[in-house]
Amino acid sequence: MPLNTVRIRRRARRMALWNGVLWAIGNGLAGSTLVIYLTRELHAERLGLYVSLILAAPQVAGLLQLAAPAMIGRLADRRRFCLGAFSTSALALLAWPCVCSPDWLLSPGGALAALIVLWCMHHVAHSLGMVALWSWLADMAPTRIRGRFLGWRQRWTVGGGAVAAVAAGLFVWRLPKTFSALPSWMPYGILTAVGAAFMLAALWPLARMPALARRSPAPPRRAVRLLLKPLTDTRFLRLLLYGCWFSFWNGITNSAQRVFTVAVLELDLLTSLTLETGTRLGQWAISPRVGRLADRLGNRPVMIASQLLVAAGLLCYAVATPAGWLWAAVAAALWVAYAGLNVCLPSLTLRLSPRELNTTYVATFDGVRGLFYAASTVLGGLLVDSGHRWFGCDRLAMLPILFVFGWAVRSLGAVLLLLIIEPPATERRSDERPPGR
Repeated sequence: MPLNTVRIRRRARRMALWNGVLWAIGNGLAGSTLVIYLTRELHAERLGLYVSLILAAPQVAGLLQLAAPAMIGRLADRRRFCLGAFSTSALALLAWPCVCSPDWLLSPGGALAALIVLWCMHHVAHSLGMVALWSWLADMAPTRIRGRFLGWRQRWTVGGGAVAAVAAGLFVWRLPKTFSALPSWMPYGILTAVGAAFMLAALWPLARMPALARRSPAPPRRAVRLLLKPLTDTRFLRLLLYGCWFSFWNGITNSAQRVFTVAVLELDLLTSLTLETGTRLGQWAISPRVGRLADRLGNRPVMIASQLLVAAGLLCYAVATPAGWLWAAVAAALWVAYAGLNVCLPSLTLRLSPRELNTTYVATFDGVRGLFYAASTVLGGLLVDSGHRWFGCDRLAMLPILFVFGWAVRSLGAVLLLLIIEPPATERRSDERPPGR
């Protein structure tokens, strides 16, 4: 490989790390946990339904990812497409403090509707940008070192998000004590604006990343055929089956877990974010090691072990009570194992993708499993709100049963991982071409 190619790729990887950590700080300040607590402040009566919509709306909108491969190259190259999509995502978040204020433009009900719409816009733009970015990352990180690079990027993003989450929790806890006359939604609005500012700052390293190889868009007819190509790839379909299974059962239990934390365990935002931060710090510590292990042993063995540990976290929620809420901390410790999935899943998706079609494969994987997650999340929210009437049991008694069931079906995901055929970590000849100028 020419020396200039090595230098270009190294610089691109450094800029990708800075982009990841700045965006993670913004996301930590204005993440889904903050939105759920803001929903409670806006007096949502059916908390389970609104929580499920908050968690599901980005995934439904994420189906537009399937159009991303056709858009990249026709509307703009990967660099400009990423910048445009991520800018739109940050600006949608920046509009929150104005549009979602129930004391200014809208009623609480209108503010909730605007919140969900903007939340959806924020995530769909981010999802489109990520399709182009993952393709970009595949070019700058050759297969033999991809696991290590993704591990380091995961460490940077998790670390940035952890610091931001702690800061957000302390801010929301302290500001009302200092300024008691402030509306209850105001701390969340301020954090959202600061988080959006960090996301806009994350565009600076992205703009400095080398463009690497340029790709010409396929003709329209061929573009349609290429869009369907992943659905005829049997090795990729096995990975997609696992992704859909895990996403579906994650969605069923996710709404229940969030409502259980807020309404049953009655943890405040600071405690919830502290537990999330503990999980992130654990992931920060192990992510580079997970990447190296995946490069040496393969992605699949690491994912199987991670899957079983992640599933066990739901058993902790099944036995947790307001007096024994520390079981939620044990679950947070087990969910450190998400690092294995967060590092290995994109690495395995890219490894199973032909280099010239990696945007199509990434978009298909994220879009299809996102649909399963969205549908199951709404179903989970309805179960939380009405399931106890359907099954003739107390609401509090139903949630632990749901957590035990979720543990069982999540654990079965490890069996599906055994069906995946992972190709050896050999460098493709197409990966060795010097990038275009």
